[in-house]
Amino acid sequence: MEPGVIIIFLILRIVGIFVCSAKAKELNRSTATWGTLGFISPIIAMIWIHCLKPVTIWEQNSEIK
Repeated sequence: MEPGVIIIFLILRIVGIFVCSAKAKELNRSTATWGTLGFISPIIAMIWIHCLKPVTIWEQNSEIK
């Protein structure tokens, strides 16, 4: 492979880490897992994370009787 193609693939993987991590944080999901997936397979991970719904974190109110 040519050096230019390798650099483009590396840049795509680095961008995949940041895009997937930021979107995972927005959706209340694991940023480390999605960052890793963004590096391993950036295109698939970016499409996949943008199709997910947010995880709802319910607060428990123990004072209600």
